[in-house]
Amino acid sequence: MVALMANQGAMSDKGFKRLMEIETKYRTHRSADQLHAIALFPKLFDDFPVPVIINAAILKLADYYRNSNNIQRHAILQVVKKSEPHLKKLLNVEETIKRISPTLHSNDPLARALTLRVFGCMATIVYDRTDVYHIVIHSLDSSEAMEVSAAVYAADKICAQSQKFCAIISGKLAFMVRDSKTPLPLRRRLIRIFGHMFEDITLARLARKTCLDILNLNQDGEYTVAILRTLTRLASHSLVDVQQQIELLLQNARSHPLSDNQRVSLTCLGSLAQKGIEFHPHQIKAIFKLGVESKNEKTVLRCMVTLGRIFRLTSGVLSSLLLLDSGKDTVTEFIQMAIQILEDSRSRLVHLECYSLLSVIIPGYREFMSASEDATYLETVKTVTKSMELFLVWIWSSMTASLSFSTQSLGKFRDEEAAQGRIVLEMLLTITLQQASPLEAQEAIDSLFKTLLDWIETYQDWSVLLSKALLHLARQAPQRMHALYDRVISILERKVDIQESESFTLLFRALLESAAMTRTLLVSDDIGLESKLSPLFERFSRLAEPSGSIQTRDRWELYQLARFSLQSGWPALALLTLKCSSVSGDNIQDTVQSVPNGLWLSSVQMVASIEGSVQHAGRMLVTALQHNPSEKQSLDLYEQQQGYAKVIGHLEEMCAYKIDRDFQLRLCTLRRNYLRTCQLAVTTLHQLSMSLSRYHHSSIFDLPGDESCLLECADQFNELAHQYTLLSAPASSSTSSLTSPSRDLSSDRAMEVLYTLCLVLAYSLQKLANILSEIRSSDNVKQIETFDIDPLLIPLLFDQQQDDMDHDRTITRRNTFINVFRKSTRMILEHLTDNLRGRDLQSLERGISIVRQLIAQFVAYPVPIPQEFFVSNTASFASKNKARV
Repeated sequence: MVALMANQGAMSDKGFKRLMEIETKYRTHRSADQLHAIALFPKLFDDFPVPVIINAAILKLADYYRNSNNIQRHAILQVVKKSEPHLKKLLNVEETIKRISPTLHSNDPLARALTLRVFGCMATIVYDRTDVYHIVIHSLDSSEAMEVSAAVYAADKICAQSQKFCAIISGKLAFMVRDSKTPLPLRRRLIRIFGHMFEDITLARLARKTCLDILNLNQDGEYTVAILRTLTRLASHSLVDVQQQIELLLQNARSHPLSDNQRVSLTCLGSLAQKGIEFHPHQIKAIFKLGVESKNEKTVLRCMVTLGRIFRLTSGVLSSLLLLDSGKDTVTEFIQMAIQILEDSRSRLVHLECYSLLSVIIPGYREFMSASEDATYLETVKTVTKSMELFLVWIWSSMTASLSFSTQSLGKFRDEEAAQGRIVLEMLLTITLQQASPLEAQEAIDSLFKTLLDWIETYQDWSVLLSKALLHLARQAPQRMHALYDRVISILERKVDIQESESFTLLFRALLESAAMTRTLLVSDDIGLESKLSPLFERFSRLAEPSGSIQTRDRWELYQLARFSLQSGWPALALLTLKCSSVSGDNIQDTVQSVPNGLWLSSVQMVASIEGSVQHAGRMLVTALQHNPSEKQSLDLYEQQQGYAKVIGHLEEMCAYKIDRDFQLRLCTLRRNYLRTCQLAVTTLHQLSMSLSRYHHSSIFDLPGDESCLLECADQFNELAHQYTLLSAPASSSTSSLTSPSRDLSSDRAMEVLYTLCLVLAYSLQKLANILSEIRSSDNVKQIETFDIDPLLIPLLFDQQQDDMDHDRTITRRNTFINVFRKSTRMILEHLTDNLRGRDLQSLERGISIVRQLIAQFVAYPVPIPQEFFVSNTASFASKNKARV
């Protein structure tokens, strides 16, 4: 608190010094210098937003305003407009009004008009001043047009802040808008003030009645538009007579075809939808009919935009329609009318809005569809999907034909085309993924995969956009992507030497992420794909120049490739990419200028190397156990643990540069402890196996107390799982504000993979210890009590039915990676539950073999590095230090 007060005191001193400099400049009595001094006040308010500074400066401006000419008053008015956010910090509001008000008694109407506009700009602080109310109302009766206009401006601003003033001035406004002597432009401005009278129901109804009376008598088009917008604002904010307002807008749209009134009515309907106001089916149908019957493309576009807002922004409108008795028939009619508009219109924007609307209605309609309606539904989807594909080809063909345009217009045209193509691609993906049956979904997805690959090869200018669509589709349907790996790799081979790298990166991610999503815990075939991609990585990192020289590609692009590889569980490819980013084999820290960046790159490279060697060690142990399960097989992960110790040292050194790496430190520490516990567990199992072979013909009492060692390893795995859950909770909340909107869900769920591995290993060791304990208890030895299963694993045993239901509904599920992992985990748990049981030595030997193979498989499993590992928390580190101070 003391430091904060000292900081504010220092800021105040600097602010007063700046204010004195401005005042000195103003006192030169040269008009140009005085105007320049007045123009410096907004910068003063922004640099020193302290109440004492703002109060002193506003009072100074009030003095200048009272004693200056109209040119300087206009400049002060502009200052007040720019400084509206700072006016609430003004302390002496009454004194400020007293210094400005004398100008209202001037004989100069311009001076009075400027003063009224100043009061309007100061509405946030004068909204409760009765004297200001009287000033504004009195000025409305002035004979000077500019003063009346300024009074209307002030009344509009103050009514937006004060419902009290709305009630006071409503009678005066009602008289003026009905008075034929009031100029029509002024009446249009006055009618808009009624739009602020929505907080009080009685006042809102009075304002609505006044507007409706004038609407029935009015013949001017612009005045009618102003009234309709005012009535819509009143209805949307006060929620009074909402349905009557919708009917009024629909009637006005039907009564004034091909006019601004019709388009404004449709726009007002869309603004009501934005407020979440519910539309009845017959009202939606009326808007559809307007679009079908109209021959004006602008009117049709307005209808489709309005309908899109109704179905997207009004919560539950589609579900409410489908729950009605005739709801399915109504929605079917809506789809048919949308397709009719799509066929009749030649406007690209109309097509775009139709596709957007259908991509919302069709998937929702499918949820309520019966089996007898499958054929009609599938035919509709095929029709819309084919139309979308033709529309995309149309866009890209027009792009090719536009090469004759000038450079400037071509750039604008390309931006517009790219936006339209992106939107239609998103809708095409949405409709394709929402098929009625798994078989239809597989056919549609396979067709779309092949179509996208064909387009990527054909339309080079669109390869980035199409590659993004392919990546999205691969995430949603990774199993269908598997058959296209060779074709994608051939496309990558053609793009590897091109300067543009984004499409290469996107296709590369589609390959790696789809392969990662189809992994299981016990089966992993990554070596074949790695061997195909490794040469491409080396070629991609070395970019051939036109002169024939070879240069290293941009290192940021290579770092991104390495990051995506680690997040998908491909450390070998990440390590290869990071090595290629160094120049002629130099240390990776020499490729960057700052020490923290060098430490970070070195840490990432070491993590990639460690995880790759861990996977290799796990594969070697799996192979050895498969060939010679009875021989001594050890798991040596000492070098990997030492490697993580070096990474932890680098991260701790980065903290000295005020870069928060707390999440990274904790994750690396947990990974090191996990490797140490896996090594200890394998060693314990080997010792138990040797003890069994040595005491096979002796009494069971001669066996050492190995169950306590097994339970100790299980406790360590359980503790690691607990630490992972604690680490994942703050990580998920902090990353949401630090990362981009397009977050990789499969990588974000990597923490669940890490703690689930620990829980499964703990469960298997506990089951094995139970077998050993039960063997001892059979000879009247006290049984050791252990927990049977961790609560976090229980849901994995009972979600098979839900998986089957989801598979029946659609071929794809969100977050496929974690779902595949959970399914394979459940299979392992069921296998352990069925096989880790018994009360004899044969059951114990079988259990030792199963658990040892399980540990080897888990060590070899490609663990994805969480996305939070790559997030820089410099801002949070600074905020934490500030909080400590």
